Amino acid sequence: MASNRLGQFVAMSAVITLVVIVSGGIVSATGSGSSCSAWPLCGEVWGGRATWQTWLAFSHRLLVIVAMGTALIGALVVSRGATTDRLARRAVLLAPLFGLLQIGFGAVMVQLQRYAIADISHLLLALLMLGCQTIAAAALFQPATVSRLGGRAARAARRLSMLAWWTAGAAGVLTLALSARAALEPTASATTLVPANAGGALAMASLLGAGTLWQTWRTRRGDRLLLVGAFIVALLPTAIAPLLVLTTAGFGVGPAALLWMATIALAVGVLRRQPPLTAPAVSVPDQGERQPSLLSDYISLTKPKVISLLLVTTAGAMYITEAGAPSLWLLFWTMVGGYLAAGGAGAINCAFDSDIDINMGRTSRRPVPSGRIPRQHAMRFGLSLSALSVVVMLAFTTPLAALFSTLGIVYYAWFYTQWLKRSTWQNIVIGGGAGAIPPLVGWTAVTGQLSVAALLLFAIVFYWTPPHFWALALVKQKDYARAGVPMLPVVAGEAETQRQILIYSILLVALSLLLSAIGAMGWIYFGAALGLGAIFLYYAWAVWRRGDQTSIWGLYKYSLLYLALLFAAMVLDRVVLV
Repeated sequence: MASNRLGQFVAMSAVITLVVIVSGGIVSATGSGSSCSAWPLCGEVWGGRATWQTWLAFSHRLLVIVAMGTALIGALVVSRGATTDRLARRAVLLAPLFGLLQIGFGAVMVQLQRYAIADISHLLLALLMLGCQTIAAAALFQPATVSRLGGRAARAARRLSMLAWWTAGAAGVLTLALSARAALEPTASATTLVPANAGGALAMASLLGAGTLWQTWRTRRGDRLLLVGAFIVALLPTAIAPLLVLTTAGFGVGPAALLWMATIALAVGVLRRQPPLTAPAVSVPDQGERQPSLLSDYISLTKPKVISLLLVTTAGAMYITEAGAPSLWLLFWTMVGGYLAAGGAGAINCAFDSDIDINMGRTSRRPVPSGRIPRQHAMRFGLSLSALSVVVMLAFTTPLAALFSTLGIVYYAWFYTQWLKRSTWQNIVIGGGAGAIPPLVGWTAVTGQLSVAALLLFAIVFYWTPPHFWALALVKQKDYARAGVPMLPVVAGEAETQRQILIYSILLVALSLLLSAIGAMGWIYFGAALGLGAIFLYYAWAVWRRGDQTSIWGLYKYSLLYLALLFAAMVLDRVVLV
């Protein structure tokens, strides 16, 4: 199949997937999802008990099968060498994987009668599948151009690319927000959405679309296709707004998905016109230096030292729920699934960050930047571990725990690594949510639901992350500056970083004491949290007042011990006092 014919086929597949999403929104808006008691055949259709809602839900399922079939055909054609374009090839191969996850997870949720979770997760995976197909089609229709731009023009082009991708992200948030509202209350007006979700995403898409239009005009005056695309992106949110006012949330899913599709196509078009980045240099090891084995290199990709602390918070949360101590079987599989999820995200992070790692003394000897493991192999390894973690968590824990585990992978491997880390000094603050998810995984693996105490565990780890990591960033700020990573010490200086460390440390200790205030923990934990917190504040105060290397390293090392001992104190409190 020629490249242009393949592009046409993939574009057709993307349109079919878009139709699936539109029909899914209609199913949610009409409350038809529960009219089929079985999956996938919908027994009511064959038993003569079908209503119009049953036929609507059944038709949507047939469309899903058609979309899945076209995605698999595209992957089969590409696997036989139909194109040499790496971006298009990877996107086409990844699309059916999201489709399979969509079908499998949807089947589990329907069987468990968790229709709201099924609707939201169904749309999320369908959007990822649509995104892959859109990326592939746009890449096949727009061959990469090789251009050499001056420094100012190159920076403007990269800003344009960032604007385009953030616009696509805002469109995705809007679509998911509509789906969540439709799933929770199918007949509710879309205007009842939480403004921070729908209104904020709509405004962001409008502003970034307009910004993309302006940047495109400034950097590529002769590129009419991108100008038209940017103009459409800027106008689409305005066109969707009246529809949101007049209809229920479910009916707004389709137009929002169209916005998602358009913004991704625009972002790929911009990306293909970027000036080529200089490939990172690969460090050449000393011939006399003993090299690690291949097995140890792959294990190191999972970042086992980091995972050990994540598993401590996961296990700690499992032992302090209202349900009592978990079985050893559940604990074992939650730890296995947690390691696979965190390890997969860590390996993907290593693959994405190889250009940064090569410029930092702390990370330059990692397997990918040193050339011992190819970047593509690290990425495949990470994706394989991540997929296996989803299977393990679904099979042996609870659907909600599997959902949080998967969210942690996406949060860290893509949201933090690809965007936050490289674009804002708030990377550690916002990105701390990825490391704070393991307690939610442990809690929901035992109970299958959330509580105020579980959210407090999330908040504790979330506020622990900035002082812990900023201490390291103070020591390694020259490395981060050389690598171009906007860590707080690089952007705002040492004095501001030290002040922020003290502020976040105070908030952390206050949050840790709230567990006793709400009655979730007893006096043993309260005493431990008070003592451990006082030591933490002493180190943070020393960093603020003195700012010497001894104080900074002291805070960094103690912060690791602090979090482990704090969760150990929770378990001890529950064992002794219950």
